[in-house]
Amino acid sequence: MGRMGGMGGMGGPDLGAELLRPPGGWLRTFASLRIANYRWLWVSMTASFIALHMQMIARGWLVAEMTNSPLALGLVGSAFGVPLLIFSLFGGVIADRVKKRSLLVITQAGLFTVSLAITILIQMGVVAVWHLITASLLMGVVFSFNMPAQQAIIPELVGEKSLMNAIALNSAVMNLSRVAAPSLAGLLVGIIGVAGVYWIVTACYIVAITSLLKIRVTTTMSVRPNAPMRQDLVEGLRYVRHNPMLITLLAMALVPVLFAMPYQMLMPIFARHVLDVGATGYGLLMTMTGVGALAGSLGIASLGNFQRKGLLLLGFGLVFGVALVLFSLSRSFPLSLVILLAVGVGSTGYMALNNTLMQLNTPHEVRGRVMSLFMMTFGLMPLGTLPAGAIAEVVGVAPVVGVGGAIVFVVMVAVALTQSRVRDMT
Repeated sequence: MGRMGGMGGMGGPDLGAELLRPPGGWLRTFASLRIANYRWLWVSMTASFIALHMQMIARGWLVAEMTNSPLALGLVGSAFGVPLLIFSLFGGVIADRVKKRSLLVITQAGLFTVSLAITILIQMGVVAVWHLITASLLMGVVFSFNMPAQQAIIPELVGEKSLMNAIALNSAVMNLSRVAAPSLAGLLVGIIGVAGVYWIVTACYIVAITSLLKIRVTTTMSVRPNAPMRQDLVEGLRYVRHNPMLITLLAMALVPVLFAMPYQMLMPIFARHVLDVGATGYGLLMTMTGVGALAGSLGIASLGNFQRKGLLLLGFGLVFGVALVLFSLSRSFPLSLVILLAVGVGSTGYMALNNTLMQLNTPHEVRGRVMSLFMMTFGLMPLGTLPAGAIAEVVGVAPVVGVGGAIVFVVMVAVALTQSRVRDMT
């Protein structure tokens, strides 16, 4: 099947070369934002990620108050992951067939609808855990179609050479929201209640939809829209199966998502029972993770078209694993906040570089389908919280978090010692 035309098949001018040449230093960090279409996408993602992270804080605290159970938190989180595993591949096929902006508008409208429904239930005082599980399922379905399109549209807007910069700025958006949204949500829960926070979340989705409508994309980037969906699905899977580099990158994305990232879902219990810091402390813990993640993603964006991406990927993975182990051992709230800075830097740097290398090794004709596989690994993160939550019920949350970090560390060392193609990635 070959490279199917390579990245050069994107068509149009190479926006990356044009944009990354003039600025230097930290000005280069924000080069992709000089493109109006990408700037509107960036604003939309900012609003959407703020909504997502504020909702996570409010929902997590609500479930913890209602049940005081790590298992219940795991159930609500895993409900989001099941649809991602089932529908993400179809989301990738659709993203390769239709106008991605239109797909993004429709899916953001779906997120708005689900959020509004839960907000009303909370406001009426009749919300139950099964409502939250159902909402997580529905949002998982919507994200199955949203995320492949969101990732695959970026090269169409910025070009190849700006791709790492744009993806890093995407990570910065997500982590900027992790800096502001958790602490804000934690404070607002005590002032306006969970319902008030959910009303803000719903308003953020309106901003996201409005911004997407400002994007003007002249290319559709579709492939055989009249071909059977099953044929396109099989073609995408076949392309990945015959590309050892993509298989390696997918496996490397899966390990931390499955074993380490569930620490986020367990954080409410960690805050309440290990560090004893309450809702505000919970928000600060998540905020410090976001501060580190924001620093890591902006640092990557400032590198431009950096050539030693493979080694840097492994370095970030090692930092993530070690920092998570140290966090699990800490019983000091100030020390835990400092350690979470490193957790944020390591996790975000690792995932941003993994995403970049996936897209650089994928031609545009199958990018939506390949990125849907990448998104499926994230679907396993909430599924990973279910066994993690069940084990934490027996042994506590700290050992679960520590073991997850240790697994990431061991895997990164093994890959560094045995996989030269990863070390040599540029």
